[in-house]
Amino acid sequence: MFEPLETEQEDKYKRFGKRSLVFVLVMLAMFFALAARLFALQVMNTSEYSAISSRNQLRMISQPAKRGDIYDRNMLKLAGSEICFEISISTSKEQSEEEIEELAANLAGYLKDPELDAKTIEKMITGNSRRYQPVVITTLPAENNQHLVASLEENRDKLPGLLIIETPRRIYLQGRLASHVLGQVGKITDSDTDLVQNYNYLATDLVGKAGVERTMERFTDTEGREIGLRGQRGLQLLEINSSNRIVRVISTQESVSGNSLVLTIDADIQRVMEESLASTVKKLQQDRPKAQGGAAVLLDVKTGAVLAMASYPDFAPEDFISGIDSELAAYYYDETLKPTFNRAVSGAYPVGSTFKVSTALAALACGAIGRNTEILCDPENWVNDKAKCTGIHGMVDLSHALAVSCNTYAQDAGAMAGIDNMYEVFRQLGYGQLTGIELTGETRGLLANPDWKKLNFKGSEGNWYPYDTYYMSIGQGYSYYTPLQMAQAMATIANHGVRMQPHVVDRIIDYEGETVYQWEPRVMDRINMSDENWDVLYDALLAVTQPGGTAYSTFGRYPVPVAAKTGTAQTGLVGDDKNNDYHGWFIAFAPADDPQVAFAGMVEYGFHGFSSGGIVCRDVFNAYFGFDSSQTSTSVYSSVVE
Repeated sequence: MFEPLETEQEDKYKRFGKRSLVFVLVMLAMFFALAARLFALQVMNTSEYSAISSRNQLRMISQPAKRGDIYDRNMLKLAGSEICFEISISTSKEQSEEEIEELAANLAGYLKDPELDAKTIEKMITGNSRRYQPVVITTLPAENNQHLVASLEENRDKLPGLLIIETPRRIYLQGRLASHVLGQVGKITDSDTDLVQNYNYLATDLVGKAGVERTMERFTDTEGREIGLRGQRGLQLLEINSSNRIVRVISTQESVSGNSLVLTIDADIQRVMEESLASTVKKLQQDRPKAQGGAAVLLDVKTGAVLAMASYPDFAPEDFISGIDSELAAYYYDETLKPTFNRAVSGAYPVGSTFKVSTALAALACGAIGRNTEILCDPENWVNDKAKCTGIHGMVDLSHALAVSCNTYAQDAGAMAGIDNMYEVFRQLGYGQLTGIELTGETRGLLANPDWKKLNFKGSEGNWYPYDTYYMSIGQGYSYYTPLQMAQAMATIANHGVRMQPHVVDRIIDYEGETVYQWEPRVMDRINMSDENWDVLYDALLAVTQPGGTAYSTFGRYPVPVAAKTGTAQTGLVGDDKNNDYHGWFIAFAPADDPQVAFAGMVEYGFHGFSSGGIVCRDVFNAYFGFDSSQTSTSVYSSVVE
């Protein structure tokens, strides 16, 4: 009854036994195969695979930090950054010439840039002496290049060593505006080796070269915090395989953006100043071909803040980021134009009759002259090595003397004050000294005195003679000053003798807009003089823009009273015509009865101050006070010419 069931169970046991045997045999075969492979890898081919493994490398890639932005006083962005793709190639010593040639050809095919053909790219790669650093082939704006980057990413197998890094690129959003104040960035050169050696810069970094881009690159506050434009670079640690391809990203340290600057510059006034200076120079060139350049400065009288500073010719800061090409080289390296030379702080010139204001101040401060002091301007008084006057003015007081720019009065006032008293006041005004402004290339000019002459001349030529005092009194002789120093001196006079330090940086802000550093006004010196004598000087400066004054044609009937002085300065340069080659100067402050701003401007070979720097001053004052040209245009004419 139960026999069929027993037979069926016996068959099942037999089939299970066969299957188990097959499974065991398969497992044993797999085990022996794996053991054989391991034996081959670890014993028989040890040297071969060890070499392959050793060629896997760890590579540190720098992630550039975003440079801080630069704004004007009203938060108009002057300089910023745009995101770009930096296309680089990281090579290894194991790559053959044929492999590099193929890589270059492939990359050129994707880039399709006529200036980056295969030979050029190959030369860039093989010419890289720092194999531990990737060589940058090109930098492309992110906008409109996403498709190209995607194509490169998809074809990495044909581009061993390809690195694509998002990097910030410096841009100047207002073009050439305030170029001498902003400066520019450029590639590290031999002059920047201290940055590489001491401050962890890479040889491929861009650094500030001039202007605030340079001075505020690594600004450190009183607490020792580095809070300048430079940020902190990030780092990526990559594993690169034997084919020079990225295996994986091991770690990433994000970059930290630099802090931003808020300048004292008002972009609207700055633009007017630059346009007026350029048009004035070009107009003067029609009759005076030597008139090629000039400079101007507008200061806040109470704080020393620079509201505008211009130098002409100017430049485009972006031209310097990748290096000057051959087309631009002729312009930028022209020794006559010198477009990158900031004439406002680096150019020192004889200042002519504008210096008579300082001479008058020195004579008033020491009591040598007063309101009622009169001096005879007559050929009989043009003796004893004095310079002749531009006219025979008769008996003149200070107001009349400054109005008509009388040489005789200034020379006699200087002689009565004496060189020692004059030198002390001139020093207090800031002449012959660095202002300390946050810009590169500032020169101190030269404030001459007997000690200086004795050191620089031999024998009797080293003596200080009366004619030295006479010529210094009228802004000629040995001394020369910068437009910034002239603006500072005029601001000091407008500020009742309190000299403020000029500055272009108002504050530093972080990426959230929080202020991390605030510039505070700094008093540099004071000139003590009675209120009565200050009034005497102010009245004399106001007379210059009134009927009979040398600046009446420029500021006659102006909506606010302007205190000013014109200047026509002999250049003192060898080969120049002493009767025709003059720099045109103009200094002023306004309103004359409640000074807010002080101006100094000059045009090289501009001749008359009222028709050169004076034109720029009027346009700048219009911009500052909110006047249009129809309100300030004048039909008045002054027959008094310096």
